[in-house]
Amino acid sequence: MKQADIKYTNQRIEILDFLKEFDGHPTVDDVYEGVRQKLTRISKATVYNNLKFLAQKGLIKEVNVKGVSRFESNLEPHHHTICIECGEITDYRSEELSEYAIKIAEKIDNFKVESSDTNFYGICKKCMEME
Repeated sequence: MKQADIKYTNQRIEILDFLKEFDGHPTVDDVYEGVRQKLTRISKATVYNNLKFLAQKGLIKEVNVKGVSRFESNLEPHHHTICIECGEITDYRSEELSEYAIKIAEKIDNFKVESSDTNFYGICKKCMEME
């Protein structure tokens, strides 16, 4: 955390640790419930504010699905598949897609593109099997 030039706090450490261990893209409520196991006096507002702060500092990523913020610690270039039925988010890696998106974006005037994320919306296998 010192590399990102932010203050070292127990709350931030626990939030980052939770996100690294969580398999998926948790909501604020998920993070709150997980972190509260170790820091019983933490408030949901503290978790929310720290998640937003950590995302702003580039230590985690925020993904918004149907107006709900979800978070992840995976900072490697990747994309997402998002189920429009259940909201499940899955990481999708494609170096080819990332490179192509950056190449196309280089044509944008007066803007330097640093990275690109693409979200694919559809129906996941679990939801397809339920139909």
